Amino acid sequence: MKKVHIQILETVHTRAKVISVLKEITLNEYFEQAIAEAIKKDKDILDKLRQ
Repeated sequence: MKKVHIQILETVHTRAKVISVLKEITLNEYFEQAIAEAIKKDKDILDKLRQ
């Protein structure tokens, strides 16, 4: 596991926190899931690098 520090807008943080509470997961879990989904969406970019 890698620990990272990022700056995000206060509104983004607040919305993410509310959603994570409603989903009964931690904010870290919420961010990890969001990043994993973004990576899947952009998989073709990584595939182009491998060629």
